[in-house]
Amino acid sequence: MNAHRSDLIVIGAGAAGLSAARTLTAAGLHVTILEARDRLGGRIHTVRQIGCPVPIELGAEFVHGTPRETWDILRAARLAAYDVADTHWFLHEGKLSKEEKFWEETEAVLGRLDQITEADLSFAEFIRRYCGDAPQRAKESALSFVEGFDAADPERASARGLAEEQRASEQIGEDRAFRLVGGYDRLIDAITIGLNPAVTSVQLSTVVSAIRWERGSVEVEATTNGTRQVFRASRALVTVPLGVLKAASGEAGAMQFLPELPGKTDAIARLEMGAIVKTILQFRDPFWETERFPTVAEGESLRDACFLHGRGPKVFTWWTMLPVRANVLVGWSGGPSAQALSHRDSPDVVREALASLSEFLETSADELAARLERATVADWQADPFSRGAYSYTGVGGTGARAVLARPIDGTLFFAGEATHEGQSGTVAGAIASGYRAAEEILEVRNGH
Repeated sequence: MNAHRSDLIVIGAGAAGLSAARTLTAAGLHVTILEARDRLGGRIHTVRQIGCPVPIELGAEFVHGTPRETWDILRAARLAAYDVADTHWFLHEGKLSKEEKFWEETEAVLGRLDQITEADLSFAEFIRRYCGDAPQRAKESALSFVEGFDAADPERASARGLAEEQRASEQIGEDRAFRLVGGYDRLIDAITIGLNPAVTSVQLSTVVSAIRWERGSVEVEATTNGTRQVFRASRALVTVPLGVLKAASGEAGAMQFLPELPGKTDAIARLEMGAIVKTILQFRDPFWETERFPTVAEGESLRDACFLHGRGPKVFTWWTMLPVRANVLVGWSGGPSAQALSHRDSPDVVREALASLSEFLETSADELAARLERATVADWQADPFSRGAYSYTGVGGTGARAVLARPIDGTLFFAGEATHEGQSGTVAGAIASGYRAAEEILEVRNGH
């Protein structure tokens, strides 16, 4: 059994862990980064396939709004990003119609969140109690938004938590979305280049099983490709996804804290891990740009459509690569729909996706399958080192993120999107949490 010593152990090499490590190694700390996967990036996972004209984003795909945390890195690295087209179509009663006021209708419902008088309630109950007079299509849009954008189950999602997130998103212009030219992993590359190699050790394929700690001392037990190792440091920064923190002892990817984390158990329980299944379909050609479909009104065309939304199909949101024209469609399932697709064989998920797409276009699923060249499925619930897509606040969970983020005895520190109030569920939130944790660690080291 090998033993390793450093100033700090960072558990998790996603955006939060790498951002913190970059700041800390720049300050001269000897940092060991432990990552269970065989790659960096965490829930940013870009793959490039021969014959596919665009990078495939299995995880994070969009830069939401203009948060400084993300854009400062992009500009410093001279990375380019482009605006995603903001054209939305909605499937309602078997017809696809272009929604010029998609966001306005959705926000009209979400705007009523500020009217809540109860301590808290679920978003589904909020719709029932506060939105009875709202147009049905607007309520469907809002439910699709919460299930899709927040990856949440409306029956479990906190209405008050969503209200707080809406206020925060307005401050960064989150209604705008961007893609990185060349793929989202370029951002991870830009962060990683900033690590000081003289004081940084990165251990991939290293699965942490236990963290023993007392004030001023941490011992981490892990396995690297079958070899048991022990890592020791004065402090540790935990950046694993909420789903891993929620995993029960003995489950794949679970970590045991010895002793247990004081004050954290309740906060972890009051936060929820959202479910997402992405199905990326590459067709022989972008037929939706040129052909007519029974669900689309006479004289209308999907040529410039970016997003298709619906409430019935299991894969209820689709998007194109616009403004880039490519033969790729992405199917997105969130919340309960994603749970229904999760942990199933990829061919089965692809069949469900094609069946859902056939509802949007009123075209035979078999015909769509005949046009298909390649399909890729990303099921984040089945990933033992993620166990879901990203976090959302459960009913009664207001304030839980701040509790989860709080350091323990100047020894254990916490970062990751689940610890950020306002930008949870985003890469920017993860980066910001890494910066925050790095500052806390440096303050302790400097005796403040």
